[in-house]
Amino acid sequence: MRLTPHYLTRTPFYKFAFGSVKTGKEVWPLVTIVTGVGCMAVSALTYTAITKTDVVFDKKTKPWLNVPLDRPTQKLVTINQTYKDIPQLKVMSEIREMEKQQ
Repeated sequence: MRLTPHYLTRTPFYKFAFGSVKTGKEVWPLVTIVTGVGCMAVSALTYTAITKTDVVFDKKTKPWLNVPLDRPTQKLVTINQTYKDIPQLKVMSEIREMEKQQ
């Protein structure tokens, strides 16, 4: 008698699923499409998590404090727009600097 874990034993569902894939050739395109879509979804989520700045894994730091205030960040289209200092932001950055010094 061989002891195998319960997750390695063949249940009726697995017998049906793998058996139909092995014997029924009409199921192969469906399996291929579903597998491809799943792989693309995982790769899109990974790409988004790695490259986008609004995804934060480290909750200890505050990345929004490191955004440069003097230049725009990540805009798609800018039409007839001039950038000028916002007085409230300037005051807030001065207050933040004063708090860091204390």
